[in-house]
Amino acid sequence: MVPKVVHPDALRQVALYDVVFRYGVTSDDSDGELSMLEVTIGPRTLVKPHMHSLEDEYSLILSGSVGARLGDETVEQIPAGSWLVKPRSVPHAMWNVTDEPARILEVVLPGGIERYFEQIAPVLKEHGPDWTKRYDELAEEFGLTILDDWSDALQDRYGLKL
Repeated sequence: MVPKVVHPDALRQVALYDVVFRYGVTSDDSDGELSMLEVTIGPRTLVKPHMHSLEDEYSLILSGSVGARLGDETVEQIPAGSWLVKPRSVPHAMWNVTDEPARILEVVLPGGIERYFEQIAPVLKEHGPDWTKRYDELAEEFGLTILDDWSDALQDRYGLKL
């Protein structure tokens, strides 16, 4: 591990639809211990519901208000300043039902989830018969279970888009 300062113009950024991940502290910076990401969730946007089998995830709502489903519990309005604990093997989803972007600090242990975002971003722009296969293979490689049934239900209930 090497000490360093990462200035805002040096952050890496990946957009998955209307969810933007910016990060300057990666798995490479922490000897694999953690990744830290600033996540901006666009207005009326759902972060694809999923479950990690390899990581624990901790979130601090920096600005805006989000909703979340953590396992069987749903909380519709979580204000800025609140923290969420999302242990591995617990399915979860987060969304923004407001008309303003929400910003979240995500700390993921161990690190490396940023590699998934970097690899899935180009796949999400593809179409055709191999798209689903590549999408599913990346989720499996990174120990993720994508919860499509939750996506449909949450989109319908709260008027969200992915």
